[in-house]
Amino acid sequence: MELLMDKKEFQMLSTEFRRIASRLLKTDRDDGINNLKRFIYFIENNPIIKSFIDEHNTFTFDIEKEIKEREMHEAYIIQPEKNYEISFIYQLLKFSSENHNDYITICYFYGSGKRFQDMVDAFNDRVVSLLIGHIEVYLKGVWLDMGDNEKIHINVNGGQVAIAQGQGTVNATQNIHYGHAHELKELTETFYRLLEKIELDKDEKEDTKEIVEVAITEIVAEKPKRSLIKHAIEKIEYAGKLGTGLNGLNIVVQKLIEHFKHFL
Repeated sequence: MELLMDKKEFQMLSTEFRRIASRLLKTDRDDGINNLKRFIYFIENNPIIKSFIDEHNTFTFDIEKEIKEREMHEAYIIQPEKNYEISFIYQLLKFSSENHNDYITICYFYGSGKRFQDMVDAFNDRVVSLLIGHIEVYLKGVWLDMGDNEKIHINVNGGQVAIAQGQGTVNATQNIHYGHAHELKELTETFYRLLEKIELDKDEKEDTKEIVEVAITEIVAEKPKRSLIKHAIEKIEYAGKLGTGLNGLNIVVQKLIEHFKHFL
């Protein structure tokens, strides 16, 4: 399948995804199943997002069994590996959208709250948000690869998305290895905590986090894109300058930059 899309159209797609995702994350328990169905429908009818899901949906689970055998107040066992998270959560949500009439069925006794709404909120925060985060980082990476004005061809084929301008391919999804991502996890989490203490617009903070996540995805890819890594370094350096004097920030900033520069 081939799509012709410019950067503005892609931004509209990303914005619509965030709107529908936010609607699910903030849902009232009574509206949960309908908002879940909207979420799944949007993914499955947008080739760019669906191809990303298909590429990483590499594990197979007996979801019905997982739901039935989960003990009271026990969380779903989701291994902290990208393909595992995407596979399990997507299959769980899709199964529920097709087989349940009430969202609370997959949220029962999640978290420590006693109200059904507390359980829904805890489930969304600890499970659904993981899948949404992976998709948002992916969309941000595609957006950063686009030219400012040119229309691009997006070829969706066999779980891969290739983006080309003119005759040249500028991006193609790769099989990802996660060794470096695990090494950087603790460092980036510290950076994010310190970032919250800096006097910076909320949207700018979120943008910085997304760009750093995109860069981490790139450095563990087979062919890292230098432009994305450089962009992350610029964002980290800017945050470091704004937070001059903040205890520990300078050290974290320097270590992150050193890690990223190895891949330039």
